[in-house]
Amino acid sequence: MRFLRYVLPFVVTTFGVAASLQAVDDEGSYSSTTAAQQRDFDALQEFIKTKRAISIQDKGGNLSFSGDIRTEWYFMKAKTGSRYQRGWKSRKLFPNSFTKKELKAMRPMKYESEARRLAYKATRNRMEPPYPTNEFDIESNLIFDYVADRGWGTVRLQFSNPAGIKEHNRSNFTNLRDSRKMMYGSGKTGNIALRKCFAGYNIWERGTSRFDLEIGRRRLYDVFDSRVQFGSYFDGLLARFSGSWEGVTDYALKASAFVVDYTVEHFGYIGELGLLNLGDTGFDLKYSLVHWDRSGKNRYNKKHPEGVRFVNSQITAAYNFSPDVVSMKTVLYGAYVHNHKAPKTRFTRNKRKDDAFYLGARVGESVRKGDWSLDFCYQWVQAQAVSERDVTDINRDNPRAISMYNRRSGGFANYKGWRLEGFYSLTDNWTLNAHFDRIHEEDRGLGGKHRSFKFYLATVFGF
Repeated sequence: MRFLRYVLPFVVTTFGVAASLQAVDDEGSYSSTTAAQQRDFDALQEFIKTKRAISIQDKGGNLSFSGDIRTEWYFMKAKTGSRYQRGWKSRKLFPNSFTKKELKAMRPMKYESEARRLAYKATRNRMEPPYPTNEFDIESNLIFDYVADRGWGTVRLQFSNPAGIKEHNRSNFTNLRDSRKMMYGSGKTGNIALRKCFAGYNIWERGTSRFDLEIGRRRLYDVFDSRVQFGSYFDGLLARFSGSWEGVTDYALKASAFVVDYTVEHFGYIGELGLLNLGDTGFDLKYSLVHWDRSGKNRYNKKHPEGVRFVNSQITAAYNFSPDVVSMKTVLYGAYVHNHKAPKTRFTRNKRKDDAFYLGARVGESVRKGDWSLDFCYQWVQAQAVSERDVTDINRDNPRAISMYNRRSGGFANYKGWRLEGFYSLTDNWTLNAHFDRIHEEDRGLGGKHRSFKFYLATVFGF
């Protein structure tokens, strides 16, 4: 882990120095960073133009194109303490607003005066829309895959926009109270995300063993296995070694380094060892370790903030039933997560809340017309078990995205609950996807009661 900690900054620095040396202008002085980057971009464009003139057939690879079109409906309700987080009553909620009870809890007075200032600033204008109970989205994914002899690349563009007529830009209104009689809309356009963009190269291959390198962007859960963590973007380098010992196990060893915040040279590291189909029994076992911790200062000069103190181990087990026993594809799975760096803080009442686990079962597989699948998963996640920037799957409904380190009732962990999810293939292209989540708080002492549920329904047309 220490080796990776120094290798990635060294590689980045080496390329940076090389680029800087090429950015010398005609008078012998260094150009600005912007000018240097522009020259690098122009040079790269010239290189790409030479590749465009070569046909795919001459390149010796295969280009494939696929995608999907989705229409999504979310129905959500959430209540934290006595305050509704969604629906018409949530229109009075603001990111920095406080109740009288919360203001009293912020003593000594140096905290209360600041809280009152923020509360006044946040509540000056009550003309804010509520956080929705129903959400409708229109989404499309375009995926390009290119596979050559020893290299490959994938690009996935995600277009996801809220449904409705086009919304007004509120900054154009000088007096919101005079604009109450207008027709408003919730629709937006132009929300495009670079969901995946990575390239790989096969370094070595012999028999069933191979060693690959991949670099670029995707989500952590696209590479590493978990139902409660790995929701963050993974922009970095991945090394993967896989192989098979006949009659014993198939194995895969992954190690990676990725960018967290390059403005302060904050990098993350993660590794995973997977042993699959142990002894031809259908039993899988995995262990992963992810390192988010950084003792230095963040971009706002806070040294070793609580929000980065995460070094998580996860042990995952799964049992795949034999088709001779169960005709449909059936898997039982579970995992245990522990944060080795969780501190005792005032946010957690001087306790460590550093554990999580989940258990689940999956039956069936939706591939072609008439296929279906069901997945049930129960999750129990303490407040410090998973970074609030990395929680995935169910998580705590927090529409205002308030951090636990600002208010105990915030964050996305500190929950226990379950999800039931189903797929049904109407045709080979059309699929219905639905799931229902129901959760409540794991520890009532951290922000009081929390109740939320979510129903999701989507039609997916794949092409």
